[in-house]
Amino acid sequence: MEKRSSLTRLESCGKVSRRKVMAAFCGIGLSGLFATSSAASPSHPLVQPGEPSDAVFIERAFSMKNRAIELGDQAYGAVVVSNGQIIGESWSRVLLDEDPTAHAEMSALRDAAKRSGPGALRGAVLYSSSHPCSMCQAAADWVGIATMIYGGSATNAGPPRSCG
Repeated sequence: MEKRSSLTRLESCGKVSRRKVMAAFCGIGLSGLFATSSAASPSHPLVQPGEPSDAVFIERAFSMKNRAIELGDQAYGAVVVSNGQIIGESWSRVLLDEDPTAHAEMSALRDAAKRSGPGALRGAVLYSSSHPCSMCQAAADWVGIATMIYGGSATNAGPPRSCG
């Protein structure tokens, strides 16, 4: 089987523009992709659970979903966890920020990157109130998320894939 570069694989998906792919791999880098939205403000401290578990982290993702609803946005929430600690969280900000890429998962990844640096996401777990879309899976893959867990039953979706 022919081994293709990451750029070629992503382009062949048809879901990501060449410009975005080049931005991710060239001068702008991942931080450029994460710099456009105002995710949950890194100025607020993250409250850590007493006993970390999938159920607790999914519950937090659903709390973020409820926050989105309260603020008048789409009903989605997400949390990024590394070594049993929440390092980023957010609700959907698509309507609030007038940004079609500000899904809860993307905003939570942005929040985690702002708080801890993009390298801190490698090996982390992304918890989401619903199954992440292809764009969010691609972003999670690019930053090195190890596993995605979603929904009320904490379904393990495994590692993210760049091409849904």
